[in-house]
Amino acid sequence: MNQDWTDKIVIVTGGGGGMGQAAARKFAEAGAKTFIFGRTLESLEETAAISPNVVPAVCDVADTGSIEAAMKTVLAAGAPDALIHTAGINTADRFMAHSDPERLAGAETWQKVMDINVLGVVNMIRAVTRPMAENGGGRIVVVSSTAGHGYDSYAGVPYTASKWAVHGLLFTARQQLSAHGIVLSEYAPGEANTPIVDKRPVLPTPEHRGAMIQTEDCGDALFFMASQAHSMSVIQLPIYQPFGGMPPQIPTPWLDGLGLK
Repeated sequence: MNQDWTDKIVIVTGGGGGMGQAAARKFAEAGAKTFIFGRTLESLEETAAISPNVVPAVCDVADTGSIEAAMKTVLAAGAPDALIHTAGINTADRFMAHSDPERLAGAETWQKVMDINVLGVVNMIRAVTRPMAENGGGRIVVVSSTAGHGYDSYAGVPYTASKWAVHGLLFTARQQLSAHGIVLSEYAPGEANTPIVDKRPVLPTPEHRGAMIQTEDCGDALFFMASQAHSMSVIQLPIYQPFGGMPPQIPTPWLDGLGLK
């Protein structure tokens, strides 16, 4: 495993906070010229201040024109050696049936979640594949979720559907990209204390948040995976969370608020 990224070029989507910010810090500290993508410059300023190796680039992963413009900034420095794709969203309206109409996932939510969570992955992989291949290869690590690997009603229907799609996409694309020297890996964390948690219908308690996987843990995992010569599929779970679901003693403070009964 090579953890020296000096003179390497890395793209981190969702770089304005959460696990994207944590990953950007790791790569910058390892010497990489780290381009962080986010929808507004303001959202990237905190991460950009971490290191002179961090370069902000405004980019909406759901917009191919926006990606093309951001990639010009990257390619001016050289071909990317790695893409760390953390960009993703969830919404509070995440149900197919609920007594509260405000919690029903509408058409706009479905479109937005699929555009960012699924097509955002497709768009970014397409954007980096050619320059990586022409440069002799590269690494792509995409953040999916345990919601795409097992039953998890807490994440909501649109989000869960999007992560199943991402898991299938990566499973199928891995061999195709490897033929071009590109190593594709999937990182599927369980409950992680990232900004996406703030979109839950009922917020977890500070105690619950403290027991989750922390953003620094995610950054470490993403850096480790990208530093490997081989493809990896990593499922990371907090110690309380069994695969495929959560024990009732942990989510009880907010589970009742979902109104599932």
